[in-house]
Amino acid sequence: MNETPETFDPNLIDSLLHPLAQPIRKLLTRSGRQELKKILIDDEENILQALDAGVEIDSVYFSGDDQISDALRKNLTAGATIHEVAKRTTKKLFENDKISRIFAIADMPTRLGLDSLKTIKKDIVVLEDLSISGNIGNITRTSLALGVGGILLLNMDPIDLYDRRLIRASRGYLFSLPMITAATVDFLDYCKENNETLLVMDMQTDKTVDEITAMPERLLIAFGSEKDGCSPEVEAAATMKVRIPISEKVESLNVSASAGITLFNRIGFNQK
Repeated sequence: MNETPETFDPNLIDSLLHPLAQPIRKLLTRSGRQELKKILIDDEENILQALDAGVEIDSVYFSGDDQISDALRKNLTAGATIHEVAKRTTKKLFENDKISRIFAIADMPTRLGLDSLKTIKKDIVVLEDLSISGNIGNITRTSLALGVGGILLLNMDPIDLYDRRLIRASRGYLFSLPMITAATVDFLDYCKENNETLLVMDMQTDKTVDEITAMPERLLIAFGSEKDGCSPEVEAAATMKVRIPISEKVESLNVSASAGITLFNRIGFNQK
């Protein structure tokens, strides 16, 4: 006999037919996030980071022995609901995606555009055409740790910014930094109109990365992929270029390693 709506326990999701199962399934997809204007956040640590940053959590889910901590319960707003998901249903919900035993559904943060840069006094990390979640996540964590004011992702759709893989890779810290998206052409127009200082990494230049320590102005520090670097357009628009001295035996550094070294050198200047 098929289940009917009257048999559903609103606090226990024990079937894919449960009314709450369908939104979860949708949010595992890009189109679902776009349609619902919601995001899925895995793991308590990431959910707590989102709450601390003011993200609105609609509902929290747990499965089996993975109980929600008192700390998370206390931080939830009054309207947030808590639901249990049966273990067998959890596997069906996530199918080929990474299974999460504790997760939340939250409102998608408001998109930030280039005008947001005018309100940020500290350095901005600019990432052009980066697509690997691990690299973006690592750079986000490093940026927050070293006092960067925000991250600008060129040519990334805002929908992709809140992919659950990227949220996990950043350990939830992407909620704690202004995350701005724009097209390269619009960014370069903005830099020209506002006389921004754009720094690009270039292995062929004479200046080394330690020379940015004492610069008093705010920097927009751009990184591209390890293979191709920044686009020719960004390279041409750079106000200055520096390099990281490395052994001739090594062709290049991973972009997250390059960002870490550059930002660590930059932190020598006390940004307040």
